[in-house]
Amino acid sequence: MRKPTALVAIVLAGIAVAVTGTPAAAAPGRPAGRVCTDVRLGAALPAPPDGLITQQSITVDENCVVRSGAVRFLPVPSSRGRNGDRRLRVWSEMYDCCGILMNALYARHDWRTADGRISQVDTGVDTDWNREPWGGGWHLAQSSQADGCDRPCSMARLEQHAEFGYRGVFDVTGTWYHNNHDLGVTLTGDGTAACELRVTARHWFVGWTWIRGCG
Repeated sequence: MRKPTALVAIVLAGIAVAVTGTPAAAAPGRPAGRVCTDVRLGAALPAPPDGLITQQSITVDENCVVRSGAVRFLPVPSSRGRNGDRRLRVWSEMYDCCGILMNALYARHDWRTADGRISQVDTGVDTDWNREPWGGGWHLAQSSQADGCDRPCSMARLEQHAEFGYRGVFDVTGTWYHNNHDLGVTLTGDGTAACELRVTARHWFVGWTWIRGCG
């Protein structure tokens, strides 16, 4: 998934971002402050106006306290089609301490409206994960999606879920690391939308970063 490199600071009236995080605990049997267990993070991101995306990075510090970065508004080309169709992209990416993408879940929603109702929705879903050269690494354990709208409808709720397991140089048992990504999008007949993103990590190594975005 391509991301723009230029960043701009823009204040948008009426846009609020809610961030939630369940406090994590240091994992027993591991060096204190290096690994946190049962980390659960969530955020609601309203879709910005056409031509912008919202993106935020989240980390967990050595005391297993969630640290949320600033929400950034980045310029992108218009996503609106010639016939007025809207496109919304949502992404949830987990990076290790070296900036290597470990696993990710992406969704793209194209929707058309008529007379204040949603008449058509097309959804594309993609996943990504990192493999180690010797055959180990992350893998996709399972994925699913749901579409809760019998069109035409005034509102559509779309959900995607992906789970990733790990067996490799950092855990030969395959039981220590497990990441879940959840995307939830609400589309409306007036062309507006909102995104909800969640990630759950069985164990979180300090230095990992969760990047989430919508737009």
